[in-house]
Amino acid sequence: MVAVNIFNGAKAGTLAGVIMGVLYIILGLAGLASLASLVNMNAVLSRFLPGTNLAALTVSAMITVLILSIVVGLIIGTIYGALYDSIPTAYPVTKGIVLLVALWVVFGFLVPLILGAGAGLSTGVTVAGAVASFVDAIISGVVLGFAYLWVTRRAPAVAKPA
Repeated sequence: MVAVNIFNGAKAGTLAGVIMGVLYIILGLAGLASLASLVNMNAVLSRFLPGTNLAALTVSAMITVLILSIVVGLIIGTIYGALYDSIPTAYPVTKGIVLLVALWVVFGFLVPLILGAGAGLSTGVTVAGAVASFVDAIISGVVLGFAYLWVTRRAPAVAKPA
């Protein structure tokens, strides 16, 4: 049964990675669009990356973000499937939230704190980054949980030995 959970978790993680990747792209484009009214983005980008324009950079960035999100989703989904029965809640969505918040505590809070990430930045920027990554962990957990629920409902029933 654990192998089925791992396989379903991997499929759900991949699906959640696609969904979150598209969400990241939309939010990134909305952020660039809001800056475009204040700053000539092509002029700024051409100083840092000569010969590029905003359209070329965003297409390659969108593809990169999507691929990275899918790979990370696959890894986290596999972990989710492997730990599914041991996560101490009853529903797939809350299991996803618990797992992603636990991963956030380790990789989004403790590791940066130990390594001194954010040193030299104002406290407000550091706290804003931690809060934003926490919100992202909760949303990603919800998406992973619903994706797992959807995948398991579509999967054929596994026959249990007598």
